[in-house]
Amino acid sequence: MAISGASRKAREGWGFGRVLLLAASLCLVGTALLFLYELGGTSNISGKHVGSAKLTALVSRLRGGSGRFVRTTEVGDIFGTLFHSELVGIIKVQDAGGGSRLLSTLQSMQAAGIKTVMFSLEWGWFEQAEGQLNWAHVDLLAGTACNSTKLKVAMIVDVLRAPGWLFRKWPHSRSFDAGGRNYSHLSWFHAGANAVALDRLQQVATRLSGQFGSCAVAIQPAYNNEYEAKFTQEYDAYQDYNPHGLDTFRGWLQRRQPDLAAINNRWGTKFSKWEEVAPPRLFAGAVMGPDDSARFWDWMRFRTEAGADVLNGACRTVQAAGLQCFHHFPEFFSVLDAIYGATMFPLIAGSNATDFVIMDSNFRTPYGTLMDPSKLRFYVAAARAFGKRTYFEAAVERYASMNLLEAGYRNALLAGAPNLGLTNWLTRVEMNASLTRALLATSRPACAADEVVGVFLHLDSCAAFHGPQWQWARKDPLHDFVEELALRLTARCETDIAVFISLPALTAALPSLDRVVFVEPLLLPGGAAELGAYVAAKAALRASGLPVEALRLPGNGTGGLALKVLDRLEGGGEAVWKE
Repeated sequence: MAISGASRKAREGWGFGRVLLLAASLCLVGTALLFLYELGGTSNISGKHVGSAKLTALVSRLRGGSGRFVRTTEVGDIFGTLFHSELVGIIKVQDAGGGSRLLSTLQSMQAAGIKTVMFSLEWGWFEQAEGQLNWAHVDLLAGTACNSTKLKVAMIVDVLRAPGWLFRKWPHSRSFDAGGRNYSHLSWFHAGANAVALDRLQQVATRLSGQFGSCAVAIQPAYNNEYEAKFTQEYDAYQDYNPHGLDTFRGWLQRRQPDLAAINNRWGTKFSKWEEVAPPRLFAGAVMGPDDSARFWDWMRFRTEAGADVLNGACRTVQAAGLQCFHHFPEFFSVLDAIYGATMFPLIAGSNATDFVIMDSNFRTPYGTLMDPSKLRFYVAAARAFGKRTYFEAAVERYASMNLLEAGYRNALLAGAPNLGLTNWLTRVEMNASLTRALLATSRPACAADEVVGVFLHLDSCAAFHGPQWQWARKDPLHDFVEELALRLTARCETDIAVFISLPALTAALPSLDRVVFVEPLLLPGGAAELGAYVAAKAALRASGLPVEALRLPGNGTGGLALKVLDRLEGGGEAVWKE
C-alpha cells in the first residue's frame, strides 16, 4: 500500500520524537542511578538494610513524610503511683499527722514534674465490714491532691483482694489454682461476688467524679496487679479453677459442641460425662516448647474471652460514672507473662471501654538480670498500634538507677508513647531536679527518624509456651529472641519500629513502612478466618515490593514446627471475634 508524503513525514517525525524520548529516559535513568550511587546504598534481598541515611530519608519523603514516623519528642502526662501498702505502711495516712505527710509527698511529686497521682485502694481494707465503706480514706487521698495541689487523680481500685466477709458469705467465691489451693482473692466467675465488686467500683467512681469534678480523671478496675500478673507460677486470676469457673467452661463448650464424643476426639480424652470435663492443668515447665493442642487452646480462648468480658464490663461501669478507664499491661513478649493472659490484650486494648493503656516494666529479665531497655520499644509499640493513649511506667523496685530511667523513658518516646509513669519509687527515687531532667529533657530521642521498620509478632504463638522452659538451655526463648531482635533493629538511632500483633493491622500499615520483619507464627488457633488473614498478609507483602526479612520464633528444638491451623469451636448465635 502506498504511503502519502504527508503520512510519511508524520511517521518519520514520530519516529524521531520517539528516539529523543528514549534518549531522555536513558539520561534520567542514568542520572538516577548515579544519584543513588552517590547516596550510597540500598536494601538487599534478605531485608537487611545496607543503605545510607540520605537514601532512607529520600524514600521516607516518597512514602509520605514525617507524619508516618512512630517516635515522639514531647512528653505528655506524667504520673507517679502511691500504692495502698505505701499509703498505710510508709506515709501512714491513717495515723495522726497522716494528712500532712501525704501533702508533703504530693507537693514533692508536683515539684518534680509529676502531673497525676495514681492511688490504689484495696477493697478488703476499704470495706472491712459489709456496707461500711471508708469514705473518709478516699476523701483524704483525693481531697488532699485536688484541694491543695495541681495534681490530677487516678485510682486503682483493687477488687481482687476482697474483704473477709465476702468469703464467709460465699466460700466458693475464691480463686483456685491448678493444684486445687484457694486464695483470699476474688474469682470473677462467682456471679454474686462479682456483682458486689462492680457495685463498689461504681460507688467509688461516682464518689470521685461527683466530689472532685475534673480533678479526678480515671480508674483502673484491678482484678489483679497487672491484668495478668500471677502470684505463683501456677496461679493467676485468668487460670482460675474455681468450681463456678469450671461449670462456666463446660457450658461454654457445650454451646459450641453438644456432642461429648466430639470433644473427646478433639482433645484425645475419654470423659464419660460432661461433669468430668476439665481443662488442662497448667504447670510451669510441664510442656517443653509451644503447645499446639486443641484442649489447651480451647481453654485459652475461654479464659481470654471471659476475662475480657469482665474487664470491659468493669470499665463500662467506670465510664458510666463519668471517668476514664485504663489497664496496666506487662512485658508480654516473655514466657513468664504470655501464657497468663497476653491473648486478652487485643480484646481489652481494642475495646472502646478502655480509654488508655499503661505498659510497665521493672527492667528485669526472666533470668534475674538487667533487661536491655531497647526491648521496651517492642511491646510499647505493640500497644501504640491500637490507637489508644499509651503510657510507659517504670517500676523501680529492682533498679532505681537514673540512667536506666532515662533509657526507659527514651525508648518509650521512640516507641511513640509520650506519657510516662513511675511506680514503687517511694524511698527509692528522690523527687528532685535530676528526676525532672530524666522526665522532661534527657529522655528525648537524640536524632530524627528516617525509616520505619514494621515487625510482625504473633501474640498467640508467644502465648503457646507453658512458662519457663526448664529443660532448655534458654529458660525463656521468647524473651531472648525478642531482645536480640530489638538490639539489632534499634542499632541505628534513626530507625523507628512499628510492631503489629494483628495480621490485618500489618497489612493496612504496609504503605507507611520502609521494610518489614515478619516473624512466622507457630500456629493459628483462629481457624479459617485467621488462616485467611495470614494468606492475605503474605500476598500483600509480596505485592508491596518492600524488603522483607522472614524469621521464625523458637520452636521445640527439633528443627521447627510446621504451621498448624486449629479449627475453632463455634456454636449457634456465637459472635466470632475478629481482630
